[in-house]
Parts: sequence; C-alpha cells; structure tokens
Amino acid sequence: MGSPLESTTQSGAGVTRRPDLVRMANTEMRKLVPFFVTACIYIVIGHVSSIPLWMKGLSKVLPIICLCIFILENGKQFVHHHHSVRKLLVGLFFSAMGDALLLVDNQAIFIGGAAMFALAHCTYTWAFGFKPLNLQAGGLVAVAVILGLTFLGMCSNLYDVLLLSCYCTLIGLMAWRANAEILFHHQWPPAKLTGAIGAWLFMVSDLTLATNLLCFPVPFQTIIVMTTYYAAQLLITLAIVRDNKNKSD
Repeated sequence: MGSPLESTTQSGAGVTRRPDLVRMANTEMRKLVPFFVTACIYIVIGHVSSIPLWMKGLSKVLPIICLCIFILENGKQFVHHHHSVRKLLVGLFFSAMGDALLLVDNQAIFIGGAAMFALAHCTYTWAFGFKPLNLQAGGLVAVAVILGLTFLGMCSNLYDVLLLSCYCTLIGLMAWRANAEILFHHQWPPAKLTGAIGAWLFMVSDLTLATNLLCFPVPFQTIIVMTTYYAAQLLITLAIVRDNKNKSD
C-alpha cells in the first residue's frame, strides 16, 4: 500500500499529464488546419463536372499531402527513429496515387488506383504491427468483410467478385491490426482507439463507393465517401504518430 505522499505524487502526475495532452491536441489541430481546409474544398467541388480533371485531382490529393507535411513537421529524428511512421508515409503516398488514378474514367486505370490503395492497406497493416495477435478481433472483422462481400456479390459479376475479394482481404487485415488492442480489451488506449475508428471509417468509405459503382446510386455518395475517407486517413495518421510519441516519452 502506497503512502499518502506517493498517492499525491501520482495524482499530481495525472493532473499535469492532462494539460500536456490538451496542449498537444491544440498544437496538432493548428498544424492540421491546411488538411481540414483542403479536404472541405474537395468535398465541395468533387461532384462538379465542369472543373478540369487536373484541378480536381490536385484538390483531391492535397489533404493527403497535408497529412504527410504534418508528419514531417515532427522532425527528421522522429521519422527516422520510428519505422511505423515511415510506413505510414509510404501508405499515404500510395493513397495519393490511388486518389489521382480513381478520377480517370477508364476501367484499367481505375483498377490501378484500387491496387494503389491495396498497397496502402498493406503498409498500414505493417505499421500497426502484429502484436498482440487477438484472433477474436480478426474473426469479428472477417465477419464484417464477408457480410460486405456477400452484399456486393449480389450485384457483381464473377470477375468483380474476385477483385473485391482480394481488396477486401487486405483492408480487412488492416482493420484487424488497427483493432487488435481495442476489441475485446477492457482498456482502450486513446491512440489505438483513434486508429481503430479510422480503419472502420475506411471500410465504410470503400463499401459506399463500391455500392454506388456496382449496385445502385447512393444519395450524396461523394460527400459520404470523401468525408469518411479523409476522416479515416486523419485518424490513422494521428493514431500512429501519437502512439510513437507516447513510446518516445
């Protein structure tokens, strides 16, 4: 049993820790202003057909570029010493490539864009790591993926189902690793919870996009897809950056 002095010290550490967290969050929000501004711009103009394709593509990838700049603002040493942060940057790069390719009205190029996002999910999975394994979380995510595939399969041909199965397996792996320290755990570390929510939002975004392309028009699909997508990228970025900052403290 600790002494009253030890309890006071621990309590004081908790009190001083909270303002530090608030200060860090405020600093992050200021640095993320360009991301929020550029994301809002694309969400507004993304469905306007009269805008030139190059301008639409640039406005679409700018929020992802802003996230890369946000990471790099933590300094070269931070990026160099944390492997998962470097993997995150690679994943954002693949995502930006995918964003640009998905705008082109060509099936082969569209598949190339989906392949870029598949590579992004591979690097995000690698960044989240494989400890703890948490097979229960993997099972729950697998059920969600199978349900989504079953729904999309009812309005898709065999070729589309095969491609979807490959892609959904990769995004499912990413979501599993993002949720491995959250699902079926009593304690939810804030950084891990942020990443877990981001992974689920990524799945919602892709499911909405696939439903609109393969099954039926989704009302306000551009707003739904891009809002959940940008939120997912932001939360995954914050999760990995904050987790590595906590390890550095």
